[in-house]
Amino acid sequence: MAVSPITIELTETERSVLSVVYAKGECTRPDISASLDVSKPTVSLAVSALENAGLIAPVRARQGSLGRSATVYAIAATAGWLLGLDIGSTRVKVLSRALDGRELKSVSESLSGPGSRNEQILELVSSLVGRMIDELAPVAGPLRAVGVAVPRVISQYLNDESSSRTIGRPALAEILAALDLDDGVPVLLENNVNCAALAEMELGGAQDVNDFVFLQVGVGIGSGIVADRRVVRGARGGAGEVSSLPTGWPAKAESSDRFALEDYLGANQFLERWTSTWDIRQGPVPTTVAELFDFAGAGVPKAVEALDQHSRDIGQLALSLAAVLDPALILLGGGVGQNPHLLEGVRAVVQTVKPEVQVTGGSLGEDATVEGAVALTLDHALSGLLGSRYKRRLDDRTTVIFANRTPAAPVPDADRSRNVRGLTSV
Repeated sequence: MAVSPITIELTETERSVLSVVYAKGECTRPDISASLDVSKPTVSLAVSALENAGLIAPVRARQGSLGRSATVYAIAATAGWLLGLDIGSTRVKVLSRALDGRELKSVSESLSGPGSRNEQILELVSSLVGRMIDELAPVAGPLRAVGVAVPRVISQYLNDESSSRTIGRPALAEILAALDLDDGVPVLLENNVNCAALAEMELGGAQDVNDFVFLQVGVGIGSGIVADRRVVRGARGGAGEVSSLPTGWPAKAESSDRFALEDYLGANQFLERWTSTWDIRQGPVPTTVAELFDFAGAGVPKAVEALDQHSRDIGQLALSLAAVLDPALILLGGGVGQNPHLLEGVRAVVQTVKPEVQVTGGSLGEDATVEGAVALTLDHALSGLLGSRYKRRLDDRTTVIFANRTPAAPVPDADRSRNVRGLTSV
């Protein structure tokens, strides 16, 4: 399985024409000429070049007022496509979109059964992406970029590969090998919560908000911070990594409150803590956090107590973020965070102290992360095709690596961020 990207050298006029077609969706050559204030013969030459390159195509004829018809052009169905992956702790989700933004295919599979969690992830990445490429490459054109969302601080992932392979988190080189991309395909690496925040900003509930926090509550705990519609990364790319906060403050060396917040608020630890002393006279032992919250909704005392405590804990975390960052909005996401039972409690905690801060659930649900990964690839691809005619909407600080099937020569540790086992980074 291999797909080679098409490198297209476009003139400034061709880029300008392509940008008009992309912006308008459908237009004629007279429409383009009027938009650019360029002569019709010049536009016709550029249109022909873009047709030959497979970037635009005629879609229908438009009848004019004087009886003449004009050809209507749009982005070609074979102009190329984008691929996003959400490599999470419980599943792998893959989403593809055409260059014009249309969804082409989406598939998700959960990790389950015996065997190594890392090997399961790599097998799913290989099979899901392989099947999608085999299906779409013949009809959608070149794969222009791949976005990979992972639960990691990307700078650490690049610079410390020797320790990057932990349970449920394969090493970067292993993921790239599983993708099996041909030389030159851009691969955009981004933190999963940052991806979710970008997706909510671009497509979801924060489209009209400049400053907000996406707080992910699930197996892991994390936040994506957006200030003035830009992701806040920090000096080393770890901004928003609230999972490492102590559970109490000030932390005492002899006390359990020095443990990381994720070890206390993570879904698995939370469920185990409350079900370990479950009284079966109140009903069967819940096997998921969702079941526990449903029991709370039904009035089961132990479950009500668990929900109230978790709401206060997450609410206190949200308040801490609000005190430091002053967001207009806090969006809750993740497998636990988007539960309506929890949302109601967290909102009550926050607005008791910060009534000006809106608290709501992310509108994209479990698709937020993969949508963000695809949105980054579309932004990247359009920037490359349209040049100065395209204004980057998303974060251009995302790490871009170009797939390289030929292993690179060893490089000093100081340069590891630039070349990771045959993957050239910019």
